[in-house]
Amino acid sequence: MGTSNWQNISFCVELLRQTAPKSVLDVGVGFGRWGVLCREFLDVWEGRVFREQWTTRIEGIEVFPKNIDAYHAYFYNQIHIAEAAAFIHTAVQPGQFDMIILGDVLEHFTKEAAVPLLQACIGKSRYVMLNVPIGTNWPQGTTYGNAYETHRSTWTREELDQYPVAAKQHFKDYIQRDFSTYLFAASMKTG
Repeated sequence: MGTSNWQNISFCVELLRQTAPKSVLDVGVGFGRWGVLCREFLDVWEGRVFREQWTTRIEGIEVFPKNIDAYHAYFYNQIHIAEAAAFIHTAVQPGQFDMIILGDVLEHFTKEAAVPLLQACIGKSRYVMLNVPIGTNWPQGTTYGNAYETHRSTWTREELDQYPVAAKQHFKDYIQRDFSTYLFAASMKTG
């Protein structure tokens, strides 16, 4: 199952707490980190401890069905087995989600596909939380039989700073490679 760095988790949780989305779309569910963390910090921390009390709608998109296991259904209201770009462009309506999370997903698309995907996410939700490797030091091919794990694009801070940034923080992973977390806000878009 897809997973990623941990160094940015507390910053991401703080962003979730500050923005308090009532509906979340986790693009590229993988292990399910963002479903679990969203459920914990958007419902349980608000005193809605038991499942029947949960009010946050958390959906996910996963292209590799083998990543989905029985426990995912406990934290997610629904998981769509679909290719993310096609799903975002055709099935997601503007305002349907308060937050779209691209947790180590963008680099798995070519630039030609990733840029319109990111723009669509920003245009269709109040917030987009992006976690992404920075620079060329992140080669990756097919992993655990999943060709979708291949890294097909590289990103720079300068490229990402062109979008409507509400917050950002830069990190180093356990072997000192650069990666970043961005919070984009549709309301910050300029002319």
